[in-house]
This record gives sequence, structure tokens and C-alpha cells, in this order.
Amino acid sequence: MKKCFILFISVFTLLCYAQVGINTGEPNLKAGLHISERKIPLSPNIPDAFNGIIIQRYTTQERNIHFTNLTATEDGLTIFNKDTQCYNFWSGTQLKWLNLCGTPDPAEFTLSSCDLPTRVSGSYRAQSVLNSTNTYTLSVNVAVTGTYNIQINTTNGYYFTKSGVFTSTGVQAIRLDGVGIPTNPGTDSVTLNINGVDVNTCPLPSINVSQAQTSFDMDCNNAVVHGEYQAKIALDGSNYIDIPVTAVYTSGSTTVTTTSANGIYFSSGNIVINNTTTSIRLYGYQTPGAMGTNVYQFVSPGNNITCSVAVEVKSSSGTFKNPVARCTDILNENANAQDGFYWLKGASAKFKTYCDMSNGGWTLVKSLSERQILVIEKTQSESLATQIQRNPVTTEDGIFNEYSFSLLPYVVSNIGGSSGSIREYRFTIKEKGPATHPSSAGVTAQSVESGTTAPVNDVWTPNNYWDVVITDGNPSSSDYSSNGYTSAGKLFGFPWGKPQLGVNGTNYFFNNVPFVVVPPGMYSQAGFFTGFYGALGYAGANNASSNLTYTSSNGSSATFNKYYINDLFGLYMNTEYQLNHHIGTCANSTDNYGGASYCINGWANWRPHGFNMNPSNQPEGRIIQYWVK
Repeated sequence: MKKCFILFISVFTLLCYAQVGINTGEPNLKAGLHISERKIPLSPNIPDAFNGIIIQRYTTQERNIHFTNLTATEDGLTIFNKDTQCYNFWSGTQLKWLNLCGTPDPAEFTLSSCDLPTRVSGSYRAQSVLNSTNTYTLSVNVAVTGTYNIQINTTNGYYFTKSGVFTSTGVQAIRLDGVGIPTNPGTDSVTLNINGVDVNTCPLPSINVSQAQTSFDMDCNNAVVHGEYQAKIALDGSNYIDIPVTAVYTSGSTTVTTTSANGIYFSSGNIVINNTTTSIRLYGYQTPGAMGTNVYQFVSPGNNITCSVAVEVKSSSGTFKNPVARCTDILNENANAQDGFYWLKGASAKFKTYCDMSNGGWTLVKSLSERQILVIEKTQSESLATQIQRNPVTTEDGIFNEYSFSLLPYVVSNIGGSSGSIREYRFTIKEKGPATHPSSAGVTAQSVESGTTAPVNDVWTPNNYWDVVITDGNPSSSDYSSNGYTSAGKLFGFPWGKPQLGVNGTNYFFNNVPFVVVPPGMYSQAGFFTGFYGALGYAGANNASSNLTYTSSNGSSATFNKYYINDLFGLYMNTEYQLNHHIGTCANSTDNYGGASYCINGWANWRPHGFNMNPSNQPEGRIIQYWVK
């Protein structure tokens, strides 16, 4: 053995000064060292039948410890880096290790600060996949350029990561991308790993994860809009939309908000949805700007189904919150305004009255039953300028009494002052009182008002009214007995009136036939009378040709003689015969709808018609009503 060893060393030494071949006797002429594979192995079962080459293997740390103070002289020095699994060689020109795999060595860097620009970006919701807005920015200080792999971890199903190459040194901000799905809501602390090494330099900002985005189906077609919506009146807790929930797929919290239109929108606020949820409620906010119908859209969370709900905003004019001067103001704003009770404003207080919208926006200023006139007050001398105030309604729950109501003269004058010097009055007689008497036990404003018949729907009013347009005075402020007016109307269904201003031989007509005597006509005088001032025989002679027949409200036929057309739409019956069934009927009559043409004078000789019974079973009879506009 000793001899053989000496021989090998001698041969090897000799070969080192020439070309060296391993596994070949014919090394390549260009190679100083030629290691060849065996071309003809002795046996395929020999493990080292084919050979490679293994050079020194080091970790990066070992390499940097064992190879120090390298210069250009060591240019090309090569080792295998166990960390990067690549060959490294020393560059004599760059004076650093380079990587034969094409990538640089890992960079050397540290976390420079946990303050800005270190920050969390984006919103985080449980059960929602992170997207491009979910990032985490770090501030690092790079000492040696090279590759990096940074990861910020949570224990809640998601993390942030970034890999790349630092090409320059110094403090740099680097943004990590979020990956994963947060599992639970709450506040998540984070840990940092740099190139495979956990780092705990300073406390990094934590991350807030909100409740899961819920997913559910809604039945948009059966959404119900609650509350009253009136222009210029702020919405409150009574204004909301209820939408049925038909299926819940994912429980969690959400906010459902509609589009905005006409100054308002609806929102649920933050609500929690679970398997027991059957509906959601969206409350209305802000103030509608104008009347009309608007569509409000919102999306069902989780399935992106768009729902649409229409909400009608009505005029607020004439409401308790927004009273107006007269009924025509309401009608001018809303041509579709309905007959009914509205709120008007006086000089110092608001009050409720009835508006006849069907006939042009008349405001009711006086309403007395036959019982109130013939039995209770027994007066005929009240003028428009001296009428007293009766049962004003000034509170929302106040009960309107159609059988005894009137406004003060100055209020009437203000209502009728919208047309300058022209004053318009309407006088009507109505048969149907409210379905519930205002003095009944347990009565409410709503029950009285809902049971009130509009003049246009009454069985008597359309055939018994008188419209007067005055151009030369104001009966609500002083006595009136002039002729500067025109008038038109019906009495028992027959047309009558004064079509021209002034006095002439054809001043008044009844059933298209002139009066035989020109009557004083429109009168309103304190201590005397208000209404149409006539006299027996003015309309026609007392003969058979003056007889006229009409159908009464109960369907029966009644005959009267126009000779007895005397004072109308007001009473002056203490000394004169008056037309029967115009206001009240004869005390000795058993007929409540037709009969004799006249009743003799005196309060005791008159009574109300026998209907519209009060709680004491006493008839209110028909209702005499005065209107202005």
C-alpha cells in the first residue's frame, strides 16, 4: 500500500503541470481540467457508473465568514450556496458575490419604523374576499440590495405579502397586497416575517374587521309605504317602507339605502340580518321639495337585485303644519285637490273649515242647520259683516260641527280678498249632514269628517244654490244693498239669477222667464236680513201658469207656485209668508220633502225637516251654508 500511494502522488503531481483528464485519457486540448462521463460502464448496476462534480457548499452566512477580504485577484472564485440553491462566484470587477441562477442574493434590510408611512389601507369585512384596495404599507431600510420576501400575518384567515428585488439602498416604502378572507369581525393584531425570519421591531398597526356582509332576498313587489308625504313638511318616524325578506343566505350586518329624489331618501341604518328576519324597514329622511310621485331604488345586499318603490308626495297646503289663506290657494297648487276639510290661517290663529274643490275652491264660512236657525237661535237679522263666531276648530283633534259653524267677518273678508275689488259668494242648501252627529258620545274628528258628504255629492245642493259676484262693495265689512253684481244658481232645480250688472227691466230671471217686478236682490244688512231680498208676486202672478213641479230628494213630485218665491238663502219670516221647503217647512205639515207652496209667518209656524237626527232624536233638518273665494 505504501508503494502504491507514493506512486499515485507522483503521477498526480506530474499531471498537474499538464492537461488533466478524469474518466478520459484524451482531455480536450482547450481544457486544463476535463472531467468526462464514462462512455462504456463496466456494469449498469454500479452506482457511480456516471459521475458529476461537487464543489464547496456553504450557506450565505458561512460563505461570508470564510471568504473575507476578497479582491480582484479572486475573480471567478465559485461556491454552491445552500440557501439559494445556486452557484455563487466572486466578481473581481464588482467586488461582490454574484448568482449564477440569474437572481440576486437576498437583500439585507430592517423595518425602519411603525409610524407613517406604515399604514393599513382598504375596508375589511368578515366573509368578504380582500381586493386590490386592501394593502399594508411598510417602511424599510435597505442596507444591501437583493431579493426580498415580506409577509404580514394575522390569525383570522388573511395576510399581506410582497416579493421582489431591492435595487437601491436606503429607506423605502413598500406596499404589501392583501390575500384571503377575514373569518370573524374584530380587531386583528399582525406579525411580520422578513425573508423567512420573524421580526418584532415595534408594534405594527392593527386591522379592524367589520361584521360580515349579509346576503338575502327581498320581495320588492310587496313593499309597503307608510306615512303621509307632503311637500315642504319634514319626514318623521311615521314615514318608512317595509320590505318582506324571503330568504337569508348569509347572516350579518348591513345598511340598505335608497337613491335620493325630491329631497328625500330612505335608509335602514345599520341592521343585523339572520335566519329569523322576515322584513326590513327603511326610514325616510329630510324634506320633500314638491308634490308628485318619485321612484326610489335600492339593492338587495349580497345578490345585487335592484328594487324600486314609488312614493307619492302630496301638497301640504291646507294641512295643520302648513295652513293657507283660502281654499283656492290649495286648488291653484294642486288641481286634483279633493273636497274635504283643510286648515286656513287667520290673523292670529289657524282654523279648520271645509273646501268645496269640485265647484272651484269655495271656502265654507258659515254653516247652520234649520234647527239652529228656527229652534235655537230664532234670528234673521245677522249680516255677513256682523255674523258671530260659532264653534271654531283650532286643534288637530277638534270636531267640526256642520250644524253650527261660522267665522268672524274680518276672517271672511280676508278669505274673499284674493280678487281685489271683486267679491264672490256662494249660498247653498244641503240635505245630508255628517253620518255621525258631532255631539254623539265617543265621536272623533276623523269619524265626523270621513262621514261628511261633499256638496257635489249631496242630493239637494246641486239643485239649490246661488252664486253672486260683487263688483261694488264688500258685504263682509259693511252693509250691502247695491246692484253692482251678477248672480246665477238653481232653486228646486230651476235656473235663476241676475246675468247683468245694474238695474233694468229684465234684471232677474226664474226658469228663463223674467221676474215681473225687479227685486232688491242681494242684501246683507245688519239687524235686518242677509240673502236674496224678494217679495210675494215678484217672480210671477198667483195663477196656474206659475205652478212648477220638481222631484224632491226622496223621489216624490212636489208642486209650488213661483208667486211665493220671497226671501231666499236667508229668512225674513217673522212678518211674511215664505216659500215652503226652501229653508224649513210648515209646522203643521207632516211632509218632510214636498207639499204646500208656502208657510205663514212666525217662528212657531216653522220647523226643521225631519232628518239628520241628533243624539236626542231631534231633527237638524237641512243645512244653510255660505261660502267665499
